[in-house]
Amino acid sequence: MSKKILDTVVLRVMSFAHPRGIDILLEALNVSSAQFPAEIYNRDENSRPLEEDDEGLSELAMGLRGAQRKIQQLPPRQTLRERTWLRNSQQLPRHFQQGSLIVEPLTVEELYEREILQEKYPKCDKGEAACLVLAKRYQGLAVFLSSDKKACQVAKELGIPYLTLPDILKAWVEQKQPTREEFDALVKGIFAAKFDLKKSFSDLDELRQGLQN
Repeated sequence: MSKKILDTVVLRVMSFAHPRGIDILLEALNVSSAQFPAEIYNRDENSRPLEEDDEGLSELAMGLRGAQRKIQQLPPRQTLRERTWLRNSQQLPRHFQQGSLIVEPLTVEELYEREILQEKYPKCDKGEAACLVLAKRYQGLAVFLSSDKKACQVAKELGIPYLTLPDILKAWVEQKQPTREEFDALVKGIFAAKFDLKKSFSDLDELRQGLQN
């Protein structure tokens, strides 16, 4: 079975959207663990005070710190979404402890390869490029946010298989047959995590109708 390599936004959306978001992701992928490079997430959000800048930190750490800053700066009624994100993200340590989320640092040679990819494909950011390099190392399957992202186009050119978040949602429904209430809770959380499923998933309502109440 090939390894599943997660991109930043998929990891962020699923950890922010639902208290069991990572479990749902792993269930849909039919794996017990998933990997990602340190550029995606390196558990480094608390490595420096929030007052300092985020330069050099992993991409998910920057997202977590951004939510923390907003909560500090605005009244509670204006940060309900960010508070939900951080509450749901508390699932992350558990997955690291049980080995279902694994950081795989790139080698020196792979770091060079990542830089070459970024130069060749300017719209492919550092995390996406690192994800592609790691997927190439393991001949694994990369998991991205949506099929219109530049990273998916690059993966196709490189011959790296990939899935998107709509693919994951469909697989979860087919394999686990959640109730409509469970489905709606996840979809609502995905929208709240700033990903518009309807832009890349034309049969979302049809998928929901196939579920039991």
